[in-house]
Amino acid sequence: MGQTAAADGYFLQGDAGARTQSVVASASRGSLNYGLNLSNYEDGHSGAISLTYGLPLGDVAVMKVGPTIGFQHEQDEGDDVQAGLKLSLERYTPTSFGSTYLLADVSSVHQSWFLLGQMTFAPGNFGVELSRGGSDSYHETTLAFQKRIADGPLSVRAGYKLTSEEVFAGFSINTF
Repeated sequence: MGQTAAADGYFLQGDAGARTQSVVASASRGSLNYGLNLSNYEDGHSGAISLTYGLPLGDVAVMKVGPTIGFQHEQDEGDDVQAGLKLSLERYTPTSFGSTYLLADVSSVHQSWFLLGQMTFAPGNFGVELSRGGSDSYHETTLAFQKRIADGPLSVRAGYKLTSEEVFAGFSINTF
């Protein structure tokens, strides 16, 4: 049986490739969740902030819902700032080999969405993730591998963005 992803903690991830760079941060304290994402790419940059409230759905998942504000700057198109609503579902499941984590996230801002599946393998302190995301103007599929450093919250990451055909490297800090 799975467990809901409902712990207090924070997550910070930074990835950099030759053409794109991104930072994702989130923090949870009780039922409140704070989120931030920033991306820089060849023709512009975008980002969003959110404040969501977590509602456990039994032992199945945690639903998080709340306001978000996003911005997008495209070269030759100017700035676009929107306020909207964000909804996500998260599920964390401990397994005999480590754990799995599933995330589905949608936002009315720029019609954005994101799906992530992650498996971690405890004996080797490494993980693999596959994600797919998009918006009005962007779509990407990413395959990433991570290796946790010792028993701490820091991991190094490397991966490949299939849609844009870009290799990237990065880090994450996860205290959940």
